[in-house]
Amino acid sequence: MKATDLFLTGYGMAMASDQELHKKWISISFKLGPIAGMVHTINLQRIGRLDMMLRLLEADRLEMMKAEPSDEVDMSLDVQFAFSESWLLLAYEVARAAKEQLKRRGEEMAKLLELENRLALVRMPVAKGEIQGMHLKANKADPPMLVKAGDNTPEAYQDDGSYIMPRSLCGEAGAVVWYPVDMATRETVAICRRDLSDEMLALFD
Repeated sequence: MKATDLFLTGYGMAMASDQELHKKWISISFKLGPIAGMVHTINLQRIGRLDMMLRLLEADRLEMMKAEPSDEVDMSLDVQFAFSESWLLLAYEVARAAKEQLKRRGEEMAKLLELENRLALVRMPVAKGEIQGMHLKANKADPPMLVKAGDNTPEAYQDDGSYIMPRSLCGEAGAVVWYPVDMATRETVAICRRDLSDEMLALFD
């Protein structure tokens, strides 16, 4: 069997796994898409299908987390992280575009602004290896102190694209959890991919 066939089998499983969720994503695409720009209607449907695939992977991950640990290298974790970050980047672009279009019209949508901010906190480290908001003069003058993995000695943040955001897995959903620095509070925050997805789905509730 070809790799494409195997992937499409999993994709089909995802589409059939939750018809109500699939309908919800289609509904969101026709509500949020026109706000962000009509091209994003298609993008949102892709985001929805990727979300459904990830939810299957996350359910599998949760079962693996409960099982006895194995000494074998788990490449599926790398796939989950890659898909999760792809989902994040796509979702951020839609939220950013919608925020900009609303701003041009002098309108505001509180739920969208909050979601876009949380997506942006993760997107900047993923896409650029930087902390969101470090371009502001006040933050440049007073960079946060960070502790690197395996080293308890705090070091001042270097704005050179070398920032590696900590990641882990949610013990309740099996989803990826990112730990970006929120410069508004100068604290590390935990942001779960599943939560971001649920927040996008609830924008018009």
